[in-house]
Amino acid sequence: MITPSYRNLVEYRARANPCVSRLSNYLQHECVGESKVTYLDYTNQSLEPRRIDVPEDEISQLLNMSPSVSTRFVFVENISPGLMILLGEKLDIDPLFFADYIHAAFANLEKTSPPPSLATLPSSIATRDHIHLHCQKVIALEGTDDELKKAPYDLKTRSNVPRHVRRLLTLPGRRLALAQTCCSFIIKSIGDMNICLFLVDPAATSVVHSLGTDHTSMYQASISHGSFEDFRVPEFYSTFKRSPSGDTWNKASMMESIIHYLQACPPPGLDLTSPSVLSIGYYPIYITLSEWNIYNFLISRCTKHYQYSDQLKAGRLHDELLLDLQRWKRRSRSSHRKLNILRDVISSHILPSDDAAVWNAVLNDINYLHDQLHDYSQSLEQVVMTATSLIQLLDSRRSILRL
Repeated sequence: MITPSYRNLVEYRARANPCVSRLSNYLQHECVGESKVTYLDYTNQSLEPRRIDVPEDEISQLLNMSPSVSTRFVFVENISPGLMILLGEKLDIDPLFFADYIHAAFANLEKTSPPPSLATLPSSIATRDHIHLHCQKVIALEGTDDELKKAPYDLKTRSNVPRHVRRLLTLPGRRLALAQTCCSFIIKSIGDMNICLFLVDPAATSVVHSLGTDHTSMYQASISHGSFEDFRVPEFYSTFKRSPSGDTWNKASMMESIIHYLQACPPPGLDLTSPSVLSIGYYPIYITLSEWNIYNFLISRCTKHYQYSDQLKAGRLHDELLLDLQRWKRRSRSSHRKLNILRDVISSHILPSDDAAVWNAVLNDINYLHDQLHDYSQSLEQVVMTATSLIQLLDSRRSILRL
């Protein structure tokens, strides 16, 4: 009897759960870039991990480790279809975990099934053994004004799992863009070992726009204004003067940021004999919330831009402006839903042994971001209503003038 492959399992699950169907298609694609794999190995005697950078072709040996190692954090940046199949078979991972990681965007029901985050009810999402952190990262396109003048609204990242990038056309400078990003993590126990797997998107250093199969436009990109704020307690001068070189890392990379924090200090509540999904996700969650804070600031900036726009004051409205306002309305609704799901997921995973003060602070931060987003969304809604009323008045005036 032929042993079924992991791809066979994915195809089987796609019949029961259509939201997995895109994963089935994705596993047949060729990878467009190299994956980056890093281990952090913990022993029972120490919370200071040892970092091991692993060539992609050696990840099949991830279960071969020293007997003293009890827990291994496995980070995979820019995962390829082949690595998904290998990890799925080695760690016996539910295909839904990979499906939710690759399927963040949803075009329309006529073309594809909705992603797991939309196809599954909130109560099911909150009780799964894996967590997905979705957010919009603010990036800046690089190049001359003439080069960016031709850059379209709809772009994608150059990664094995391409993410949507939306250029903000109506803001002054026309350089800012929103890039979708995701970090997913799960814990698998194999014998006496704990494998904590993290799937992380690479930094969006370049974006592309495909014009058919023969021509692709590419634009360089960078993290806007130095990325997120460090959320740890800052060091004092007495500490800094002993090490003036400072504590630096590549903040453009989500993977390097998580590894940096884990090496600097173990997350609250990390028990290496039985780690919880919240304890390993503490730093990714806070990095994601910091990105949400930047996103909210951008919405505030856009709201003020529209409220004081000369076009609205003078009644000089055009289709691009109105379309952009409608897009922000949709983004706000989607953002509200993502923050609600994240709050429910964290609440459902808090254990009696967890530090209540730590996770109550996280939930308070989510509530703060949610309330802030709600206020900005209300302001945007008023701008949309004003713009709609102006259009109706202008249309009525044109009709009268034609009489």
